[in-house]
Amino acid sequence: MQMQSISGIITQIHTTSGEKPPPLVGASVTVVDDRVFVFAGRLVTSRKMTNYMYVLNLNTLEWERHIPPPDSGKPPKPRYFHSANVHKNLIVVFGGMGYSRISTDGLCVLDDISVFDVETMTWRRPTVEPSLFAPRPRYAHLSTVADGKLVVIGGQDINNGYLGEINVLDLTTWEWVHAKSFDNQAGAYRSIAITNPPGAQLPVVVGETSNKTYDAAGSNNNNMQSSPHTAGSGSPIYMYTNYNFADVKRELQVIFSPSGASSMVEDYSMYMTGAAMPPGIRFPSGFTLGHHLILAGTYLSPQAQAFSIWALDLETLTWSRIETGSVFGQGSWNRGVLHSGTNRFVVFGNSNRSLLEDYNHRQVNFDHLAFVDLEAFGIYNLPQTTCSVLAQEMGLNLLRETAINDFRIFTSENQSISVNSSILSQRWPYFQELMKTNLCPNDDDNESATPILRTHSMSLPYPYPVVIALVQFLYTDNLLTAQQYQPSILSQLLLLADMYNLPRLRELATHALHQMLNMSTAPLVFETAALSHQTSLQVRALKMMIAAKKMIQQQQ
Repeated sequence: MQMQSISGIITQIHTTSGEKPPPLVGASVTVVDDRVFVFAGRLVTSRKMTNYMYVLNLNTLEWERHIPPPDSGKPPKPRYFHSANVHKNLIVVFGGMGYSRISTDGLCVLDDISVFDVETMTWRRPTVEPSLFAPRPRYAHLSTVADGKLVVIGGQDINNGYLGEINVLDLTTWEWVHAKSFDNQAGAYRSIAITNPPGAQLPVVVGETSNKTYDAAGSNNNNMQSSPHTAGSGSPIYMYTNYNFADVKRELQVIFSPSGASSMVEDYSMYMTGAAMPPGIRFPSGFTLGHHLILAGTYLSPQAQAFSIWALDLETLTWSRIETGSVFGQGSWNRGVLHSGTNRFVVFGNSNRSLLEDYNHRQVNFDHLAFVDLEAFGIYNLPQTTCSVLAQEMGLNLLRETAINDFRIFTSENQSISVNSSILSQRWPYFQELMKTNLCPNDDDNESATPILRTHSMSLPYPYPVVIALVQFLYTDNLLTAQQYQPSILSQLLLLADMYNLPRLRELATHALHQMLNMSTAPLVFETAALSHQTSLQVRALKMMIAAKKMIQQQQ
């Protein structure tokens, strides 16, 4: 299998159907669950701004233009280069450029808030009281949701001047609660702002030299010696900026306590590394998935015009390119969004148009979309914690309490493992079905008496280390012992998860195999992934094997 065919597995192009959005400038594109919401924007054909909402079902790839029901509030005014952020079941729309009846050019910038409820599919405009912390009207700004608050950063005024401030809106009380000056020129043309994903580690900075620390105004603060792991509280915001595209400059700031009055900014630019670094990305979009930041957008140079996707490991600040082959080197691919539920990146465009021509009009097309499998690059949703470490240890201790066990599992070596049938029935559907046929009525007159087991044992055709690892998982809902993390054991656990339909075990074993994938384990991981239908893991292992073969050939 050649790399081109691997790219064809990783990136797949589809044609959408239904009432597609027309080509738009400055529309917002937002994903909630399995739907994409495209709102407002300026029509390319007539240069008229709209306030239409288009919805794409990512399962059927069918568009529809949404007409609000009679009980809905009025949609926001027509606009473009506004922001739209997801908070729970709401899409929060702020600002943008719209129409004015009093200005000479008929345009104005906006500072209003509107909310779209994705469950009721209705609009409403919350009452936001005047405040000293309210932002000035703006467009082409950055925004993200952190700790239940909308954080608005930068943007431009009606005269295209950059606005140096951060404003915070409480999404429960609908009050502007904080405002800070911020001297960086941040805007949609060159920057992204993304909230640190829950549970993700902050970067580990190597060396004795502390990060340069700034207050929110951007001035040097030599008195602040904050550890990157403890600075501030709440969810930090990553802000990446690139500019001077002929000789690209890259900046990475982390805004700590962004939703509080004590927010501060630390500069991590000098710590970014990688075998290759992102080129200048115009109108970038940014997302987080697992422990990675995803950067995507239009790359233009005299030699190449393409849609480019990059990933930054948030623990090591190492960049890597998402290699998609030649797919985005042809046609006009304009805008990408993350579908986190499937670990895929969705790129909208038109495979028959010219990227350079469309970029010159700032045009985004929605006729075609490409799904990029990010898990094939080791980027995916990490397994969630289902119980505390103490609860996991209690599960292992419970397994050792033979006094409460009433059942035995025999391994292929005829070794036995003592278990409690009730615990296994609750955690293992296959075992539960077996127990239904293994019960006989109790002769006791008491109707609530416990049924009697006909058989107190079963055999599994697997070695003892594999069976005990499975049972330990069933008792703890986790993989936590050293034995469970041996590659050969993990591969068997993944096969058992597929055979017995245990989604949690499948997720944990797949994640663990991703983590330990290297040139020596790649053949085992490839075979296991193929047998258990884990295509993304299989492709990643195959790429590792091809890289190993090339390395050996070069050494020879």
